Amino acid sequence: MQQTSQTDLQTIRAALEANSRLTSLSGAALIASGVLAFFAAGLTAQSGVAEPATRVGISTDLLYRLIILWGSTLLLSVTLNLLGMMYRSRKDGQPLAARLGRRVLFAMLPALAVGGAMTAGLTLQGHLDFIFGVWMLCYGAALIAASAHSLTSVRMLGVFTLIGGVLGVIPGLNLDFIMYTSTFGAGHFLLGVWVGVRYGW
Repeated sequence: MQQTSQTDLQTIRAALEANSRLTSLSGAALIASGVLAFFAAGLTAQSGVAEPATRVGISTDLLYRLIILWGSTLLLSVTLNLLGMMYRSRKDGQPLAARLGRRVLFAMLPALAVGGAMTAGLTLQGHLDFIFGVWMLCYGAALIAASAHSLTSVRMLGVFTLIGGVLGVIPGLNLDFIMYTSTFGAGHFLLGVWVGVRYGW
């Protein structure tokens, strides 16, 4: 009898996990990510590499500075969102947040790994003309994959980012920097406002 009850509880828990979505996102952390992206975009523009042609064959010194800028922006954004999610999950009492968080991470990992590999290859070759388009394509695909276990609004940002990536890699349009600022900056900022108002900060 006891074994049957334990089996039933495990079945119920598995069903709850399968149908649950990660809602413990931090609106404040997402807004901060958008602000950081705006800040990084501003410094990138000041460096004179906003246009795709200006990112081909750049000096080693400028390349290192851009790597530090973009890398630190990514690291800070990831850290803020992880801390925000941990805080929200404890505050909301969402016991499945840890497992759902791992599902979201594993769903995003393939696309992010492709983005990392392509970034490394393009950086080593000194061809960063389409780097923002590559980032948007990979990140958009990652968000769409993650939205299967998270909020529908995450999928909307993913689709928007994916469209921005497509526009960013079309030669001659020169829209990659504008779309990068719109998706990573404005996109995260607006998503943060929506999440904060709808689910919590």
